[in-house]
Amino acid sequence: MFQVSCAACNASFEYNVEDYIHLCPYCSAGFILDLDEGAKDIIGDHFIVPNRLDREQVEGIFYDWISERYHRPERVKNEFKILGSYGISLPYWVISAEAHTFWSGHSQKANQYTGQSAEHGSKFLKEDGRFSRRYRWSILGRKSPKEHWGLERLHHPKEGVMVDWDGYPLDETLGAVKGGALGSVYDARQAFKFDHANGLTISGVQVKESSAIARAKDQIQEFHRRIAKTKVGTLYEHRTEIEIVGIHLVHLPFWVVRYSFAPKSPFRFMTTVRERRLLVQGHTLAVLDAELPLSNSDKVMTNLLVCGSFAAVSLALSLFVHPLFFLMVTIFSAVCISSAWKVFGREKPDSDLGRGSELSEPAF
Repeated sequence: MFQVSCAACNASFEYNVEDYIHLCPYCSAGFILDLDEGAKDIIGDHFIVPNRLDREQVEGIFYDWISERYHRPERVKNEFKILGSYGISLPYWVISAEAHTFWSGHSQKANQYTGQSAEHGSKFLKEDGRFSRRYRWSILGRKSPKEHWGLERLHHPKEGVMVDWDGYPLDETLGAVKGGALGSVYDARQAFKFDHANGLTISGVQVKESSAIARAKDQIQEFHRRIAKTKVGTLYEHRTEIEIVGIHLVHLPFWVVRYSFAPKSPFRFMTTVRERRLLVQGHTLAVLDAELPLSNSDKVMTNLLVCGSFAAVSLALSLFVHPLFFLMVTIFSAVCISSAWKVFGREKPDSDLGRGSELSEPAF
């Protein structure tokens, strides 16, 4: 670690050379250090959304969340075990932008008329249109969104559009504040001070503004292209014009809960105890993402055992009651073979476990 003096209060503190913006732990000022010339440039428009949770409250949110989804809520405390939890305040570049998209394409006509020409294109209708949106698009100010679990896919659009990027519209994704005034998490921002983190570790900023703006433009461009594809059968042309209105830095609080599931019922022989995770927003108190306790392999194994039992019962009935039950034996056996092939023949890692790499509280 290296020493640097604050550009605002002149206090000396250690800094990380990978950080683009250095945060003074004494006066909370943020500044950019030019290592070649030694110049320091204080940044403005730096905010933080206060953390409203402690470890005990986060664990309470987890138990409430899992109790609403488990068929035996009274068993939750015995069958679900919290392995650990930690909170972190992460930097996001919030880019205010306006995007205008123009599109055109063809859709198949709903009605065909007698005697209609069979020439090429006669069954299709040309369509075009435009739509505009305003965003506070958030780009994580860290080099890797996989540094903490659950941050890679926080964008859940209202349209039937699949997303595969880490940025998201701030107001739409993190939701309204629970137990407080109406509004988005953005409305709760305050001028940056370490005290507002309320005990959370504050991560440094590693990404430059120019990089954040470029990524936001790419993501908005692709997002609008996919929206345009939902408006027409075949999209032939689209053009999105993006105007950047402003950019500022906001630290947002998150909590990660690690838990395991070990049922006390006979179902325990059909499940594998695995570590699962839950992501909670530290100000809105909302559960943003979670890994469910049962994986696909657990469900398939249960299906294999249940159908195998029914196949055995049906076989006995076909021998001693009526041969027609042999049809049930065939059906259940086919399901068993299919399930066994999925479990043993094509064993793959659960897609649930592919998101994020942190399994324990990171060391800072």
